[in-house]
Amino acid sequence: MTRLIGFLAVLLFLSSSANSAPSCPTVTQQVAPCLSFVKGGSDTKPSEECCKGVKELSVNANSRPDREAVCKCLKQVLSSVGNYNPSQVSLLPKKCGLSLNLPPIDKNTDCSK
Repeated sequence: MTRLIGFLAVLLFLSSSANSAPSCPTVTQQVAPCLSFVKGGSDTKPSEECCKGVKELSVNANSRPDREAVCKCLKQVLSSVGNYNPSQVSLLPKKCGLSLNLPPIDKNTDCSK
C-alpha cells in the first residue's frame, strides 16, 4: 500500500508537454488508473479511466521515438510499483480496443526495439 501511495504521490508533481513525445509525467498520469490491472489483481479488464488514458497515449505516441519514450517511462515507473505482471502491460491496448502495441515491460525490456 505504501508503494501505491508513493506512486500516486509522484502524480502530484506531474506536468504535460504539448508538441513532442509524451513526457514521462504525462504518461504516468495517463496510466496510473491501470495500476490495479497491471498488478494482476482481480480486475479481468481495465477500468474505463485506464482505457481513457491508454487511448490518449495511443493518440500521442505516433512515431517510433514517441513509442520508445513511452516504453522507457513505463519501464521506469513500473520499477517502483512492486510486483506486477509485465504481460498485463501488453494486454492494455487490446483490452481497451486499441491498436497501440506495447511490449511486456519489465526491467530487462529493450525499448529501442
